[in-house]
Amino acid sequence: MKAVSGILLMADLASILQQHNLRKTKFRIELLQLFSETTSSLTAEEIKKRVGKTNDKVTIYRALDAFEKSGLIHKVPDKSNLTRYAMCHTNCSAHAHIDNHAHFICTECNETFCMDEIEVPKMKQHGDFQIKTSNLTLEGNCPKCI
Repeated sequence: MKAVSGILLMADLASILQQHNLRKTKFRIELLQLFSETTSSLTAEEIKKRVGKTNDKVTIYRALDAFEKSGLIHKVPDKSNLTRYAMCHTNCSAHAHIDNHAHFICTECNETFCMDEIEVPKMKQHGDFQIKTSNLTLEGNCPKCI
């Protein structure tokens, strides 16, 4: 990915969508740009506020679903049980999300951050329990709220 001052170029964003077999609409390019510039996770409502009022929730949810299924974004935990999304920073694909990392929830501002450097232990079975997913959620104050 080519970046100018930390911002991905439109051609790069369109190329990323193409690599993930996604349609290259103006909204999807804007949404991908938003995720690439954001350090915390986003809810659909936050996306609607940031991208503008011209896109309805159905369009936003369809794009989020397509992004998640293609391996561009993943769901992250939220203290209020809202669905939040963050950009995948590994080579996730439509067949497997390999974002096996912890998430940090700030108890002050309630934002959720991906902690890519902290891996969640891979466990498939514990006694008679068959484990399908595991999560590691950390809570405290983010740098903005300290």
